[in-house]
Amino acid sequence: MRPTPTSCNARVLAQSSATLLRQLPRTVASRRAASSACGGSPSTGLNLAASRNPLSTVPSRTRTFASSARLYSQVSTDGSEWKLAKVPNRGVVEVSGRDTVKLLQGLVSNDVKILASATEPHAPALVYAGFMNPQGRMLADVFIHRQAPLQDGSPRWLLDIDSRTLPSLLAFIKKFKLRSKVKLTDVSNEYSVVQAWTSAASQPNSTVTEQLSRDPRCPTIGYRGVVSHETHATLRDQIASVEDEEYTIHRIMQGVAEGALDVPEAASLPLENNLDYMHGVDFRKGCYVGQELTARTHHTGVVRKRIVPLQFYLLGTPAPDTLNVDRGATFQLPAHLAEVRSKPVASASATAKPARGKAAGKFTSGIYNVGLACLRLEQVQRWTDASNPTSEDGLEMSVLSADGETTLLVKPHIPKWWPEPPQPADNNDPQE
Repeated sequence: MRPTPTSCNARVLAQSSATLLRQLPRTVASRRAASSACGGSPSTGLNLAASRNPLSTVPSRTRTFASSARLYSQVSTDGSEWKLAKVPNRGVVEVSGRDTVKLLQGLVSNDVKILASATEPHAPALVYAGFMNPQGRMLADVFIHRQAPLQDGSPRWLLDIDSRTLPSLLAFIKKFKLRSKVKLTDVSNEYSVVQAWTSAASQPNSTVTEQLSRDPRCPTIGYRGVVSHETHATLRDQIASVEDEEYTIHRIMQGVAEGALDVPEAASLPLENNLDYMHGVDFRKGCYVGQELTARTHHTGVVRKRIVPLQFYLLGTPAPDTLNVDRGATFQLPAHLAEVRSKPVASASATAKPARGKAAGKFTSGIYNVGLACLRLEQVQRWTDASNPTSEDGLEMSVLSADGETTLLVKPHIPKWWPEPPQPADNNDPQE
């Protein structure tokens, strides 16, 4: 008897089901192994960090460049325990009302509409972005935290910004508010801004992942949240609490700019502050204040300066291979926006005419013997240890301490989490 189509389909279905059942144990085991390697829950196979923010699911695009191996040095770590710190110099502004999304969408560099999609799976509770003036210069960096909506369903968000720029930024927002149904309230006294982090090898902490949101700026920066003082006290009981400066050290070691010192008002471009690398710019969203120059800079692909971490060391001492913080450093750091200069390494010829140095960039902030500076990438690529020069075209960098009495040598480092290498050196770079 010729088999009917129905019986054939049933046979195929039965064979497929049997195959799937045989493969299921292997699939579950592989998923559990992958979840464990990625910091997820072994029992569910879910990555708790990724469930807070879809940006954490983006595969890493970090590259290694043999030609600049000494610049791509490892950051030393000390231990794997979770740490919790209150972020210093932060203010909090509550933005609420039915026009909240429309107002902020036209003012910041990132797409805030994803915060309004609270009912969608994996909708983030935190967005990182920047405010710019009409000329495309940064006014401030900002974290936007989604909160429970108002009783009428209108959005209620918290802006996590530097307290030193809060008054001027509020005035800037109010210029565009006009008749928008938006209420702005300074609630800095009601909340604390906290950051939790650990080494990459540590297991996820349920307290952290439930109370805080994944910080999208770089893979190792940790979790961030705006919490009430009561919640902050509870977190301190469950997570090792450390001094504020420990977060500053951690952030600088990752090469992450933050606040009024690293982002001086109307003085730099968002891409110079690595907002594109730190998921702080959406190049597909519509118009916003400062968008034209930001988009043009991105599409031309020319970013000559960027914020990089650096380490200071004294004349006569070897250049550090690894970015390390020395809490015993006694020298005075440079003044804010002090000029970092570069010059060719000592020539092998005693009769060689000394070349005039160049302005490499400006120092923004630091602690102990480490800091951040906005440096010209062409010169960063040419950095060479003057005590052991490896290139005839190499440069050494230095900056004066704040009192002007000490010359500090500078070793720049390129963060390994950067998704792209620095642009090629420009040999026609003019003297400055």
